[in-house]
Parts: sequence; C-alpha cells; structure tokens
Amino acid sequence: MKINTLLKTSLFIGACSLGLLGCKKDSAVDNTVVTEAESTFVFVVQSEASSEGGGTGTYAVHADDLTKGTLSIIGNGIPTNEYYFQAQNNYVFGMAYSTQGPITPYGFDNFGELNKFDKKTVNTMRIGIFGNYGDKNIILGSTNRNINDPVATLLNFDAENFLIANTNTINLSTEIAGSDRMTVWTGLFQVGDKIYVPYQIVDGTNTWGGNILEMDKATIAIFDYPTLNLVKKIEDSRGSYIGNWGSNQGIGVSDNGDAYTWFTAGTTSAGLASKNKSGILRIKKGTDVFDESYFFNVEALGKGKIARGNHLIGDKYLMTLYQTDETGGTVGGKVNLAIVDVANQTVTEVTGAPDHDQSSYNNKVYTEKDGNTAYYILTDPTDGELYVYVIDIEKATATRGLKFEGITDVTAFSKLETGK
Repeated sequence: MKINTLLKTSLFIGACSLGLLGCKKDSAVDNTVVTEAESTFVFVVQSEASSEGGGTGTYAVHADDLTKGTLSIIGNGIPTNEYYFQAQNNYVFGMAYSTQGPITPYGFDNFGELNKFDKKTVNTMRIGIFGNYGDKNIILGSTNRNINDPVATLLNFDAENFLIANTNTINLSTEIAGSDRMTVWTGLFQVGDKIYVPYQIVDGTNTWGGNILEMDKATIAIFDYPTLNLVKKIEDSRGSYIGNWGSNQGIGVSDNGDAYTWFTAGTTSAGLASKNKSGILRIKKGTDVFDESYFFNVEALGKGKIARGNHLIGDKYLMTLYQTDETGGTVGGKVNLAIVDVANQTVTEVTGAPDHDQSSYNNKVYTEKDGNTAYYILTDPTDGELYVYVIDIEKATATRGLKFEGITDVTAFSKLETGK
C-alpha cells in the first residue's frame, strides 16, 4: 500500500488581551498518516493472440505503468463476453448486447486479483446508452430505434448494491421526435442534478433508425433524477445533431458546472450535409437552456471539424479533429489531437501524436485526478500497432508509451483500486 504522510502545520495567531486568550509560542504539528490504496489501469481489449499462446476474443487486462513497456493477454487477461463497459464504484461493468442483457461487474478481489463477479450479475434489456450519475449509479437506456417500437426504457442501476433501483418508459416518437418521426439517442450525461440525453431525429424506417431528418439542429432531452421523467427538450438551430449511435460522447461539464456540447456538422452516409459549422454550444450551470451569447465556431479556425471530445480539467477538453473530407459516423476519417479551451475559444494541436484513424464509437481517454496528465489510445500509422500516448495537458505535448501486443482494439479504459 502506498502511504503519503501529510504534515499539516497550523499557526495560531492571537492577541493576549485582558487574560481572555492564552498564547502558544509553538505551532502545532499534525503527523497524520493518510493511506492511499494502490490502483491500476484496466482495459477491455479485442485480441487475436492465438499464435502467441492466447485466444481470439475479448479480455479484461491491467497495467500499472502506461509510459513504457508492452501489454498482452498472455498470463494477464480474463475473458469477457460483453459489448459495452462502464466504470463505476471501483468496478468495470460489462453490458451484453443481447435481448436479455446482463450487467456484470469486473474488479479486484481481496487478494488484488482481477476477477469477474458472476454472482453479482443483474439481467436487464439490451442497452444502447449509459452514463454515470454520482459515484454509485449508472443510468441506462434501451436500444429502440424503429418507429414501430417507439417505447424505450430508462433504468437506474445501483452499482453499490447491484440492482435496478427504478425504471421509467418514454415514447421516443410522440414524446421526443414528434409524430411520424423517431428518435435515436446517442449518449447519456449527468449535468447538475439532471440527466442529459442528446439525440438524432430520424424516420425510423429500419432497426438502425433510418435516415436522419434534422441536420441543422442540436437537440437534447432532459430527464429528472431519480424519477427518470422527461423534464423538457432543448434545441439550437446554430448546431447539428450531437454524437452518433453508440458513441456516448458529445457533452462535457467543466469544473465550474457549465456544460458544453459539440457536433461535427458533417455529411451522412446518405449524402445529407449540414449548413452549419462544426462547433461548440454552452449551457450555463443551473439553466438547462442553450446560452444564446455563446457559440464557438471551431471549423472557422481551419483546423478541422470536431470528431469526438472528452473533458480534461477546468475548461480544457481533449478533442479529435477530422483532417480529411470524410467525417465518418461510428467509424471513419483521419483525425489529429487538440486541446480545446472552451472558455477562451482556442484550439491547440497536440504535438508528438500522429494523425491517425478515428477510433470506433468514442475516444479512449483517461485523465489523472491531478489534471496534469491524460492518456489516449491510438493506432500508430507507422507500424499499425496500438499505443497509449501520454499527454502533458498544460504543454499540449504527447509521447508514445505502452504498446499493446496481439491486441487489435481497446473498447474500454479506466483505473481501479486493487484492494492491496
């Protein structure tokens, strides 16, 4: 166990008057010993390492140091069979993409070994969106995208007691998109004490949602917690739809409580293009409305349209910017890395990281609690291998670190206490 000794020196300054206050010449020293549990990075990876003694499939693996070395599933990984993964309450929860979708926690046991806790599995429906609420709950939404099956369910999963605390249903056609149209929601985020769900408006003609109908509008549904009732819908005609299917990205909350949402304003596979520019909108803390005084036109800076983003610290966000005309959806397009300051409306390209293929669905990012360092996973075009790039947030520089061997993709990335 790592032990940090904090010497807290308090200096008492007072006036000795009329004998009411006693004065001490010496300062009091508190030699409090604060213990900090060891932690390690946990990845969920796709492996094709059978030729190296492993097996093809999905595994949970862990590593202590991301600045150097290599990582494979050999002698390290435990097999998983889930599709989505979300870290909460010192577990990584795997969610199966099936009609009956079990939620299964992975974490470290009392011996510091990474394990799958099968006995704590909870069965639910097929999940499409999810996000943490507080530090003990995960809110999940079902996958309804066809207009013939418009009633979706939101679930409040208690990640401490491993149970569904409550649920609520909503008609994604009549209550969100409007009659004869359908909703595809693209993510779920806690903003203040509410739940924000950005969405696309589509025709709902097939199981994937069909054609997107609104290209020139940013749209968000806001739900109450813990009831999961719809509170209101907000939209802004300066933007475009937020996120994409399965991305669970597109909204971030700065340290002061202001929320920011970004959009590509790209072109769909059907050839539909937005007339608006790729940029960022703001929702000021406690308002639940778009701030009409704020629009950050990122595209006008000439550094590319926004692909994806993650909050780092303060008003800084790590974003990928498209470097090609192809803007992609769940996949596609070449991107580079940039530190975006949403308050000062600046974009600083991260030096040391190559242009690379946009990763599927969302960026794989972890930021240390001190806000100085972030880790980003990309496939290096020079050798086609996956690496962790270590980012100095203040300097906007990146250096290549841990290499993944026999691993073709990383689908989740978090940090857990080991229990040691």
